[in-house]
Amino acid sequence: MRGIKKQFKLRFEPLNSEVEPLNSEVAPLNSEVEPLNSEVEPLNSEVEPLNSEVEPLNSKVEFLRLNYESLQMTNDK
Repeated sequence: MRGIKKQFKLRFEPLNSEVEPLNSEVAPLNSEVEPLNSEVEPLNSEVEPLNSEVEPLNSKVEFLRLNYESLQMTNDK
């Protein structure tokens, strides 16, 4: 069991020394992001219903695009 702990330390301790400085950079950014999240959440609830309206339109547009390409290929012959 000791060998496993030693391998773990040898493998991950150097990574910790790289991660710790990054954590100190991320912490202040989190404090900026948190207020933005509270603004985004209500917008998400407005967007979700719109997504359900857009999805069927996307499939219609794709159908029309394929038909148009097919007609162009027919006309090019």
